[in-house]
Amino acid sequence: MFVHAYVDESYDLTIGVYILTASMVDLTDAEEIRCALRELHAGPRKLHWYESDARHREYLAKSVGALNVRHVSVVGQGRVLRPERARRKCMELLLTCLESINVGVVALEARQGRNNRHDINLIDACRRKKLISRLQANFVGGNDEPLLWLADIACGSVLAAERGVGDYLVQFGNTTRVHRINIA
Repeated sequence: MFVHAYVDESYDLTIGVYILTASMVDLTDAEEIRCALRELHAGPRKLHWYESDARHREYLAKSVGALNVRHVSVVGQGRVLRPERARRKCMELLLTCLESINVGVVALEARQGRNNRHDINLIDACRRKKLISRLQANFVGGNDEPLLWLADIACGSVLAAERGVGDYLVQFGNTTRVHRINIA
């Protein structure tokens, strides 16, 4: 079994929450899952949880919850959050979790070049601190890889639960593990 993780973020500064989610896919299942995701969303652009209405979100959560995919979310909480600081804190814990369960590669959704460099620097720092050793990381365009949509949907479901709407996250059953950290 060779597993890749696909990572996306979501946050709501009004409630002091930043979430980073990894969706783990066994590569033997990857093409089948891509096909299932393409059936959920037709069009040239990537699927976005936040652009979906409540009915579509329910459908997305139920569909992704039925796939052979596991998810790990790190929820960073703090009164005053700066998104990039929160991302670094959540990413450090997420990478450590992924390494501990033998994920081989982490695909991060590509952002602006400066922000990608911040992520690379964090990954290098995690290696220097010996938090990770084997984990490889790369950046992928959101329109180029439907497997990133898994993390978008799972992350959106976790954020909805943080806002008091747990119905979406329930659709994932026991496939999602949520870790919480305080970000001062």
